[in-house]
Order: sequence, then structure tokens, then C-alpha cells
Amino acid sequence: MSGESVAPLALISDDASLQTARIVGEGDTWEAELTTQLDMASEGMVFMWPTWSPGGDQIAVSASSQRVDDPKLELWRLRIGAGLEAEERLATVFKNPYDGRQVIATGLAHYVHWAPSGRALAVVGNVGSGMAVNLVAASGRGSPRRLVDGAPLYFDWAPDGRAIVVHRAAQLVLFDLTSEAEGPLQVQRARPSFRSPAWSHDGSWMYFARPRPGGGSIVSRAARSEIGASNAQEELMEVAGASSFVVSPTDDRLAVMSLPINDAGPRRLTILNPGTGDQQLVAERDITGICWSPDGRAIFAFEPQPSSTMISIVRYEVGAEQVGSGLRLARFQPSAEFATMLSFFDQFAHSHQIVSPCGRWITFSGLALGNGGSGRRGFGPQNGCYLVPADGSAPPRRVAAGSISFFPRSVPGESE
Repeated sequence: MSGESVAPLALISDDASLQTARIVGEGDTWEAELTTQLDMASEGMVFMWPTWSPGGDQIAVSASSQRVDDPKLELWRLRIGAGLEAEERLATVFKNPYDGRQVIATGLAHYVHWAPSGRALAVVGNVGSGMAVNLVAASGRGSPRRLVDGAPLYFDWAPDGRAIVVHRAAQLVLFDLTSEAEGPLQVQRARPSFRSPAWSHDGSWMYFARPRPGGGSIVSRAARSEIGASNAQEELMEVAGASSFVVSPTDDRLAVMSLPINDAGPRRLTILNPGTGDQQLVAERDITGICWSPDGRAIFAFEPQPSSTMISIVRYEVGAEQVGSGLRLARFQPSAEFATMLSFFDQFAHSHQIVSPCGRWITFSGLALGNGGSGRRGFGPQNGCYLVPADGSAPPRRVAAGSISFFPRSVPGESE
């Protein structure tokens, strides 16, 4: 590792302000340079859950007035950079209606998934009658476009930004955003056996799962060009229960995790190569969430500790011969917001990064075992947002007091 700064963190501080942190250094000697981007006291709003744009130059963040006389629940877009005029820097891109000012999960008012271009956002929010996916312009101009409503909702943008695949309840549908045709194209209608769909890197395939006769699920894919025509599907892998999967950031390998019936027993974590059909069993343990390293060489698993509220972060090298072998990086009690992220890790994998673009760091939020705090045990619990080296070379340290933090996928002007 070099001593260069890595991609910045966006975090919600303990007073509900939006901050960014520039990390300088390496190992256990790094320092965090904190900047308050939106101050709760001066703005008169409580901020929640930041989401970086694909290029790392914008942040979407939920804002709530928390006032009885003037209640508001909105989504703001903030441009990061010097020399911006006020009207260029900040815009309100979505407003919840009067009867829709309820969060959709603990500490989560909106789920935001930026379009690949960074010019639009897909926003899940409460619209009064329930949840809906809304398309909004990052400029804040124009009116939101209601794409689909209902629950539960899982979705992913096509890599070219011209389509969105949505899993709503028992339906899997494709919205072609360039077509004038009314309504979506049906991909599958069956009992749910997975949560979030995903795309191949070139956008030619979409991945999902369908029920397996007799129980379990079959991880499958469909060619984008065939949707609405033959709807042919290719079966890739059978799973004993329901399944969740995350696509590698470097190729089309899938990290597939089984979800046992009634959530009893260990979960199997397998690497699937859709092109060859090869499968590699990585671990068979109690795992609540997974994410890839940016180079696609490792998987980070979040594993609950028996008879404890603690979770371990364990690094598994893809290709390791011994099943279940891994390097434990940290143990911590997650914040409510981080626990929400883990509960829907396969959806958040599309839109939120907890591993830095350079691959050096993992961020987590809550209370680290031993308290962290610059490597010294404090006098009281040091809840907050932490960093831990992804190679296990040093223990976790706290960046700042806060509830949730994320890295951008990439940063302009910096190599990953």
C-alpha cells in the first residue's frame, strides 16, 4: 500500500449531519480529514443514508425536517467540489407526499440507485399508498416518473442505463426506458425464490432465480435480446433453498448464497461461473451478507457470532482450497442502519460500496470489539463509522461518531 489518500467516505455523523472524510495514510497510522457538507443545525434538517453517484462527484441524501408545523421528507442531491454556485451545488430531487412521510426501514427514508450516467436516480420511497420506484433527474428539474409500485421491490439498472429490471412480489419485469410501448415486458411470474436480480457486465444477460420443483431454487439467466420474444431461460445452478447473488466487479462470476428454508442451518457460499458452469464452494457457515473485493479476488462475509450480538468480517480468497478457511478482519456490533444494509445486501451491492475503490479498506458502522478509537480503549463505548484494512494488517479504527458510511465506486482523477 502507498500513503496516498483513498476515495473519500460519505457518512452521517452522530448529530445527523452529512460529512465526508478524506483518508490519508495506511495501515493503522492513517488520519481522517473530516468536512461537514450539510450541517443539521444550520439546514434545519436531519440527514440520513448517503448514496454516491457512479463517478463519485455527487451524493444523494435523505433530509427530514422533523418539525410538527412544517413536516418534510425529501431527497437532496449534493455536488462535491470547489467553486460551485449554491444553485449548482444543491437540489431537491424528490419530495414525499404529505401522507407518505414514513421511512421504509430503520434509518432509511429512501433507497437510491443512481443511473450509470449519473444524470438520473431511481428512488424507492413511500408515496402514501405504499412504496414505489420513482425515476428523477439529478438536476432536480421536472417531475418524478412513477415506474412501479408495490412491495417488496428489488431492481437493477442495465449497464447502459436504458432499462431497469424489477422484481416485485412474484413478478420479474423489464422496463425499456427508451421504448414508447406501454407497460413492462414480463420475464418471469412465479413464486419468489430470490430477491434482487442482476445484470452481466455488458448488459446482454440478466440473472435471477426461479422455484425448483420439489423445493429450492434454480439460478438462471435470460438474454436481454430475447425478453418479450421467446423468453428463453438458461438454468445455471440449483440451490437447496432460496438464493441471493452478487456479480463480481471484474467479470460475470456470481457469488451465490443459499438461504435455507425457515432460515435454519448454515448458508452455502458458492462462486458460479455462468460461462463454464464451474462452481467453487467457498464457505458453509452462518452468513448474513457478502461483498466482493474490487479486483474480484476475494469475498468478504459478515458472520454472526454464536450467542452474541457481534458480527465478524471474514475475508475469503477466491480459489482457496480449504472450504471455510478465512481471515477475520474485525468483530463489531452493527448500527441499526448497517444491520438494514446487511439484511438486503444483494440489493445494496448494486448501489452502495463498503469497500474502497482501491481495495485497501472496508468501512462498517456500529461498535467495534475493543472500542477502536485510534487503537486505544476508551472510557466509554465508541459507536461510529470505522475503517479496517482489507488485508487484515491492522485492527479497525474509528473515523468518526456516526451511523452509516459508504465509499464511492470510483473517484475522478484518482486511479483505483
